[in-house]
Amino acid sequence: MPKIQLSAAEMQLVKNSGWILTKHRIIEKVYHLFGNLTGQMQLYLQERKDLLPAEVLQPTPKISKGEQYEALPYVVLDYPRLFSKENVFAIRSFFWWGNYFSITLHLKGKFHKQFQKKIAAALAEKKLKDYYLSFSGNEFSFNLGGKNFFLANDAIEEKYAGMEQQPFFKISYKISFEHWDTAEQRFMQAFQHFITLAAD
Repeated sequence: MPKIQLSAAEMQLVKNSGWILTKHRIIEKVYHLFGNLTGQMQLYLQERKDLLPAEVLQPTPKISKGEQYEALPYVVLDYPRLFSKENVFAIRSFFWWGNYFSITLHLKGKFHKQFQKKIAAALAEKKLKDYYLSFSGNEFSFNLGGKNFFLANDAIEEKYAGMEQQPFFKISYKISFEHWDTAEQRFMQAFQHFITLAAD
């Protein structure tokens, strides 16, 4: 059997517990950030219950984490979150280690049909500048650099003309880690934009 050897860089890491402890602290801080967001989002929607279908507001918020989103750690906050095989109405706040924060409005099935005209109008009126769009490929992909996402700024009519025929539609906003100190406010601005977009 061949020997399992470490590179010099790997040897330095395996002997150093500090970096993994730092990683744990960062993930804990993301949990706190998403916990704060949960309270703000719930309060915002409690005061505006009539803006969304009642069934969308029934499931409680959920924060979860993992280690292997494209081989990197992540934390997810889903709220509102209504997922079924045929229908989805969800807003997903996402922390992806080494990349960025993002927040995504995910619509599928009857909710896609219900809100697609409003979204098409928002696109035509340039209300989604700097947001990313996706309506093909893996609906649970949140890699905004992937081939199935494109900036609304670059969206010519032909790109989203077929949106109505697709089973799902996602609108995402990216927040750089350089904006960590204002990430909470940026998340809420995008969240409120999603809600008012659906309600207009």
